[in-house]
Amino acid sequence: MSFATFSFAQQNNWCGTDAILNQLKAEHPEFSGILHESMMKAASGKSVPNKATLVVPVVVHIIHDNGIGNISDEQIQDGLDILNQDYNRTNPDASSTRNTPNAPFQTVAGDMDIEFKLAKIDPQGNCTNGIVRVNAPSLTYNGNDDCKYSSNGGSDQWDMNKYLNIWVVNSIENNGGQGIILGYAYLPYWPSGTNFGILIRNDSFGTIETAQSSDGRTLTHEMGHLLGLQHIFDPGPSGATGCHTGDCNQNGDYSCDTPPQQEANWSCSPTWNSCSDVPQNDAFGYDVVDQIENYMSYNYCQNMFSMDQVSIMQQNFFNIDFMASWVTPANVAATGLNAPEVLCKADFEAYKTLVCNGDSVFIMDRSFHNPSGWIWSISGTGNVDWQFVNGTNATSQDAYIQFLNPGMYSITLTSSDGTNSDNETKANYIKVLPEAATIPFWEGFENISNLASSQWTILNSENNNTFQIDPTQGHSGNQCVKLTNYGQSGSNTDELIAGPVDLSGIDPVSGTVTLSFRYAYRKRLVNDVEWLKVFITKDCGDNWIQRKTLQGNSLSSIAEFSPWTPNGPEDWVTIHMTNITSDFFVNNFRYKFEFEGNNGNNFFLDDINVYPGSPSENIVLGLNPMENIVDLVLYPNPTANEVNIAFTSLEALETELWILDITGKAIQHYPLQITSGKNLVSTSMENLAKGTYFLQLGATGVPLMVVVE
Repeated sequence: MSFATFSFAQQNNWCGTDAILNQLKAEHPEFSGILHESMMKAASGKSVPNKATLVVPVVVHIIHDNGIGNISDEQIQDGLDILNQDYNRTNPDASSTRNTPNAPFQTVAGDMDIEFKLAKIDPQGNCTNGIVRVNAPSLTYNGNDDCKYSSNGGSDQWDMNKYLNIWVVNSIENNGGQGIILGYAYLPYWPSGTNFGILIRNDSFGTIETAQSSDGRTLTHEMGHLLGLQHIFDPGPSGATGCHTGDCNQNGDYSCDTPPQQEANWSCSPTWNSCSDVPQNDAFGYDVVDQIENYMSYNYCQNMFSMDQVSIMQQNFFNIDFMASWVTPANVAATGLNAPEVLCKADFEAYKTLVCNGDSVFIMDRSFHNPSGWIWSISGTGNVDWQFVNGTNATSQDAYIQFLNPGMYSITLTSSDGTNSDNETKANYIKVLPEAATIPFWEGFENISNLASSQWTILNSENNNTFQIDPTQGHSGNQCVKLTNYGQSGSNTDELIAGPVDLSGIDPVSGTVTLSFRYAYRKRLVNDVEWLKVFITKDCGDNWIQRKTLQGNSLSSIAEFSPWTPNGPEDWVTIHMTNITSDFFVNNFRYKFEFEGNNGNNFFLDDINVYPGSPSENIVLGLNPMENIVDLVLYPNPTANEVNIAFTSLEALETELWILDITGKAIQHYPLQITSGKNLVSTSMENLAKGTYFLQLGATGVPLMVVVE
C-alpha cells in the first residue's frame, strides 16, 4: 500500500515523521488505535532479551542531479559507521551521558547489539555494493515519496521483506531550498508498502564531504522511527503535551526510562526540566530533568538510547514479520552480507556525459568490491580524439579525459583485484557537442528529422511524451518542435537544450545579444497553471541561470479542452530576451527551454534566433515606422530586476529597444527583429540604480515610464 505525497513546508521541526503520523491519523481513523496497540505490544516485551546480534541488509538509493548530492561510497559508509556506533553504544561521546542524581541516565543507556550492512546481492541475485544511483534533477530537490518510484524517474524500493531502504536527496519538500526538514521515516506499524524506508538529505548523511557540518545523528534518529520509536516528547494517545502521570508503558513514547518532556526543544541546558510529573511505573520514581542526550529528541547533544527504547526496537524484530525476515540466516545469506570482499563487478560513472568540444570529463571508478587494478579504453583515437589529462592515464583508478573532437564516445573499464577481473562497457556514453555555432544564429528545425541525433539534447525524467519534431506545424516553415503535453497525467518536466553558440566575439562593454523564439500554446482548462522557463549557461551546462519565466495566464489565457495545434501565425507568440549579460559572452554559451506540464495542452516551439547588435546598427534600425505597434503593455511596474513589454505588431519589422534615463539620455539599446503578431520583450534592469527610467520601441516610439526599486 502506498500513500500520496506528504507536505512538510509548514513544519517547524527538522524531522518530518510527525507530519506522516498526523496525516495517517487524519486519513485512516483506525491508525491511532493500531499505533497504540502496537506500541504497547512492543513495550510489554521489554523483558524478552535478544540473544544474537541482528544483522540488517541495507540499500541506499542516491537521487541526485550529477552535483554534490551524488555522494561518494565513502560518505555512505561513514553514515553507516556512525549508525552502528550509536546503536551499539560504541560512540565516542557515550561518556558524555550524565550520571547525576537529577540526571541518572548512564545507568539506563542501552546497547542494541545490531549491525547495519550494505547488501552485496540485489533482488535479482546479482552482486551489488548496496548503492543505487539515479540522476533525477526533478526529484532530488523538494524530495518526497515521488523519488521512490522508477515510473517517476526515481529508484524503486527493494523488497521491504529483505532490505532496509534509505533514499538520499538534496533537499526535502521546501520549494527547492535547503529548508529545515532533514529527514523522515515511516514507523513499522502500518503497511506503508513501497514508501517504507527513510528519506534523508545528503548533507545529513554521515559527517564527511557534503555532511561535514553534520553530527551524523539524523540517520540515527530516523532509524529509531523506522524501527518503532516515537519522539521522547510525544504526547501519546490522549495527551495534550508530553507531560503525564499515567502508565509510562501506555503513554508518551511508551518508554519508562525516558522522562516525560513537554514538547520539542533544541536546548542542551543540563538543568532543563519541562515536566514535573512522575508517570506510573517510572524507572526513576522521582522527578528528573529532561533527557536531552536521547537520540529521539531534537537536542544537538544526543548520545544515547535508553534500555526501554532498545527493548522496543528489539521486540519489533519478533513482532513484525517483515522486520523479522530481514535478520534470518536465510536472508543474511540471500543478501550476501557475509560474502567475501572480492571483486565481482566493474563499474564507473561520469559526473557529466554531455560536454562541449575541448572539455574534460572526470570518470570515477565505481567497481566493487576492493579493486586494485584498472584499465581504461575509449573509442576513437587517443591524442587525436581524446587524451588523458590532470596526471591520469589508462591505468589510473579514476580518469580525467579531455575530448578533442565532436561525436559519441564509448568507455570501457576493466577492473581486477589480482585474482578476479570484470569489465564494463557503456556504449555512446559521452556526447561531445558540435563546434559552437556562429551568430547570427537561427534554428527553424527544418533540416532535423530526429532531435536526439542533432545538436539538441532532450531530458525527460518521467520517460513519457517529450519534445520531438512536428513536420507540419511550423511557423515560418514546415517543421517545428512539439511537446505532446495533452493527456499526460500529473506533473511532468521536459527540457530541450541547445548546443553551444559562440558569443566570445561580442564586445563586453558596448555589445548586446538578443535571444528570441516563438511558441504556440493553449491551456486545457481555465485554471491550469503550466510553466515555460528559459535558462542560459556560460560553462556549457555545468551551471544554469534562469532568465525567463512564463506561467499560467502569462503563457496563455485561452483554454482549449481538446488536443490543440496552432492554426496560423496569429496563434504564435514571439519572445525577445535582451537580458543576456556580458558574463555570458563566451565561446560555449548555451540555452535551454524547460516546460513544466500539469494535465494541460500541447506546446510548440519554433524560430529560435541568437543575434548581436551595435550602436550604429541601432540608429539605422530605429528609422522603421512604429505606427503598426498596438496593444502595448509594460509590466511589472515597479520592478526590481526584469521588465516585460508585450505588444502586437501588424507587420514584421526591425527596430530596437531603448532604455532612457529621466533626462532622456540613452543608457542601453538592443536590436529587435519583431514578427507579425504577438511579441513579448524581456529585458534586465537589475544593473540599474533605483529610480525612474523610460523604455521605448524604436526612435519614434512612445516612451513608457518604469520605476526600478
